[in-house]
Amino acid sequence: MNFYLLNLFGKWVSLGILSIMSLFGFTLEEETTEISNNNIDKNVNVISTVIEHETIETFDSSIPSNITKVIKEGQDGVVYYNDDGIVVLEEVVDEEVIIGTGKNGEYTGVMTGYGPDCSTCSGRGYVSCKTEDKKNFNLIDDGIYYSDDEYGEVRVLAADLSEFPCGTIVEVKSSNLGDFTGIVMDTGYTMREQLKNGIYHFDVAYETEKNEDIKKATNMSGDVIYNVQRWGW
Repeated sequence: MNFYLLNLFGKWVSLGILSIMSLFGFTLEEETTEISNNNIDKNVNVISTVIEHETIETFDSSIPSNITKVIKEGQDGVVYYNDDGIVVLEEVVDEEVIIGTGKNGEYTGVMTGYGPDCSTCSGRGYVSCKTEDKKNFNLIDDGIYYSDDEYGEVRVLAADLSEFPCGTIVEVKSSNLGDFTGIVMDTGYTMREQLKNGIYHFDVAYETEKNEDIKKATNMSGDVIYNVQRWGW
């Protein structure tokens, strides 16, 4: 059988099958799939950009030159641009830094403890310094801690006021007492005499000389570390 007759026979067979299917109600329908684009109205032309924050520096002579304080953390911003304009995803937050320009505040020295009833004290409890708002402070009535606006509850210290003026904030690292923050509110003869010999001497306040912890506070080895955080009020 040649190719032409074979092709013609195939068409007759196909036509016969379709005729039989029609007699029994079968029909062939073309299946179509509809695709919809839900994003057709959305803009895909988007460019994201990171906006770097700036650092705002303030110089303060009441802070030692070895200290820089970050008072507000900086944060980069993020925006993207589309045909409708600029959309802000993250706001820029500028960093705020205080740079100390005062004299260096790193010292190593000795420490003792005292109470308002010490042999060279008046016994009435008043310290040598006024508070920041120019009021008297009394170890007996007000206690051995001072509430500072910036540093909170800090321990009262005595020192040579010519080197450490009233209101000076000091971070203390003592092998006997551990780490704590104090404020210079008092002075004493021994501290002034020690400084003449180049010895930095701090006295930490207690409620009374009878407190056994005063012995624990005593450290004359010369390895107590004092880091000034603020010079005076």
